[in-house]
Amino acid sequence: MRALFTRYQNWRYRDWLLLSLPLSICLAGAGLLSLAVELPDDDAFNVLRWEMEHVPGKWLYLAGDSLQGGISSAEQDERLGDYLVLTARIGLLEQRLDGSDDEQVVELARLLDERQELENDVEAILEGRLTAVLEDIGLDSSLPLFPGARWVWPPVDVEFDEPPRSLAISARDRIELLERRPLRPGLPLAAALELEAAEERDGGRSALAGRLSGAATYPSIVAPVGDYERLAAIVAHEWVHHYLFFKPLGWRYYDSNELRTLNETVADIAGRGLAALLVQRYSLPDDAISELEGLVPPAPTVDAGAVLRALRLEVEALLDGGHIDEAEALMEQRRLELAEGGVVIRRINQAYFATRSLYATGPASIDPIGDQLSDLRVRSASVGAFLRAVEGLTSAADLERLLGESARESGVRNSDTRALGEAGRSVSRATGVR
Repeated sequence: MRALFTRYQNWRYRDWLLLSLPLSICLAGAGLLSLAVELPDDDAFNVLRWEMEHVPGKWLYLAGDSLQGGISSAEQDERLGDYLVLTARIGLLEQRLDGSDDEQVVELARLLDERQELENDVEAILEGRLTAVLEDIGLDSSLPLFPGARWVWPPVDVEFDEPPRSLAISARDRIELLERRPLRPGLPLAAALELEAAEERDGGRSALAGRLSGAATYPSIVAPVGDYERLAAIVAHEWVHHYLFFKPLGWRYYDSNELRTLNETVADIAGRGLAALLVQRYSLPDDAISELEGLVPPAPTVDAGAVLRALRLEVEALLDGGHIDEAEALMEQRRLELAEGGVVIRRINQAYFATRSLYATGPASIDPIGDQLSDLRVRSASVGAFLRAVEGLTSAADLERLLGESARESGVRNSDTRALGEAGRSVSRATGVR
């Protein structure tokens, strides 16, 4: 049984056996269940059903893998590389698939089966690697019932699966997120379009049933992608939501769009930072890197970020002037232009921008919270220090005060550094040392 408590992957067995089931119930019940909405049963995302389908599988995998003693570091690298390559190949094939080519259909099924065989191992690999990074930057802590032990809390836990769609609803005469509803995974596009049309029937609302890259259930749901750093960033992003769930910033997630924007932007900034550390520490095998480079789709010929940022400002101006139809026509025109440049977005409307506004560092947002949090991250010594600093925020005003304190501390440090520098130069001149 000592093998269950060794470093790297086997930390999970201890954490999972003690914590996963009650934590799953806690996070699922207080998280997405708080989004309960009046939707037909066939369209709503049933969190409890999802938990019941996936948590037992985690237990079975952990039990079996613990008996086998885990896999070596070299095997982890190989399986992770294979998983990413398969995912990239699946993505390219799905883009070309039209349903009439039987060979393509058979090939896609084969690739999906191969990836499925690697899924549990790769989930555990990324969980273990992210945990090691979190420990390195001081995001482990002691728990009351386990004196002397240090834990990453909550334990990192992820399930690769199709996340639920999210039905976002905005006012039509302004960009304002009024509601956001989780829909069941696998909802056909036709059904999503019907839901959008139903919300927009009265003429006063704009709706968008958009795809998510991840959802903070427990385990978190993460869509497979063939880019190592992007996949790690999504996993880390969802873990940050789990972490903040036990902090003031997370407790008040649904109090206002301002707090949701704070929460999502913190998770975005911290998730990308954690992913960069993970990829730097655990590099892929050279053959996997080479093969992935050959599977990268052609780069767009248009700067989507610049286009969306300019479009957002144009749309805001038109809506402020009461020109709703003109704003909607402009969004559709820009969407078609982006598609010609290789950036395909199914629909750009008020709900699209309202949803993207939650991620204030993105090009579709004009919220100053993005720049403020990015500035605070630059001033923080590490991603861990950044998260510790922001976890207690309960408003944008709190963020402004935190930035002011950080600026004053930075000024003191710079003053001290200048003084030390002058002292050092004086010594150098006196001794001839340079």
